[in-house]
Amino acid sequence: MRGQNLRKVTVPDLVVAKKRLGGYLNSTPLVTSELLNLNLGGKVYLKLENLQPTGSYKIRGALNKSISLKEEFGSDVSTITASSGNHGLSCAYASQLLGMKSKVYVPVTTPQIKKNSIRALGAQLVETGATYDESFIKACQEAESSETLNYVHPVSDVDVVAAQGTIGLEILQQLEDVQQVLIPLGGGGLSSGIAFAIKNLKPDVKVISVMPEGSDVYVKSREAGKLVTIENPHSIADAVVRRCGEEYLFPYIEEYVDEIRTVSEDKIKEAIKTAAIYGKVTLEGAGAMPLAAVLEDKGLLQKKTVLICSGGNIDADLFKDCINK
Repeated sequence: MRGQNLRKVTVPDLVVAKKRLGGYLNSTPLVTSELLNLNLGGKVYLKLENLQPTGSYKIRGALNKSISLKEEFGSDVSTITASSGNHGLSCAYASQLLGMKSKVYVPVTTPQIKKNSIRALGAQLVETGATYDESFIKACQEAESSETLNYVHPVSDVDVVAAQGTIGLEILQQLEDVQQVLIPLGGGGLSSGIAFAIKNLKPDVKVISVMPEGSDVYVKSREAGKLVTIENPHSIADAVVRRCGEEYLFPYIEEYVDEIRTVSEDKIKEAIKTAAIYGKVTLEGAGAMPLAAVLEDKGLLQKKTVLICSGGNIDADLFKDCINK
């Protein structure tokens, strides 16, 4: 598709992404909470990507890609994308920041807070399909028939992966003796980027990706030794629900991610509540999955561990349900 770049990621791509993003975004905090640590029975560090301007790490990839497109095609450039919410919100924000036009396809099930925010940022919002995969097909059909719209893929693009990899660069600067990083895994851009950065610069750090039990496509793909498709994926972690993995990213996940774990819906809800009450951090389902993995296996606390808190755009009703659980 016009605009998409499937070239292999390199370490210099991380450097370029860091420089581009530095003009617009600050490094996110890496913090530890004594109350949370006491509750867990061990110490963890939280990488607070939920504090990004759009409430999730997705702004890194969307902004880096948008800047790249502007550099390539000039200031009069328009983008189109499909998203379960956070990426679309980030594309809308990036377009507003750079003076570009954007169109965002989302499934009708996308939390209302995300849909409202995308519209408020000036993007054209199209609601279609029950899942991200259905929205993606519709967006691709329009992109392929257009001579002006540039597709900003939420995960499969060298500029997107490199931008997410800047999180890994920041972690290595903020916690030089880090031993382990837990990352939410959905489409795979975040895990691929962070794992690529960390394994190339400090290969002894263990990288664990975390998926919901009801949307474990990369777990099943790793078991099969090839990409597979699952039926009826589901989770309250709407940002990571996928029927199939990404051909572009699967090799990165297989090479750089040491382990892929799954977590239950109950543990995700418990993690959302635990993060809010003890960590004073608001997380959506996907952003809470690394903490959910720790709640399921306290053995993870034996290493100096960073949890990637990928986003905080949680539906108000779901948040209330988790807190009252």
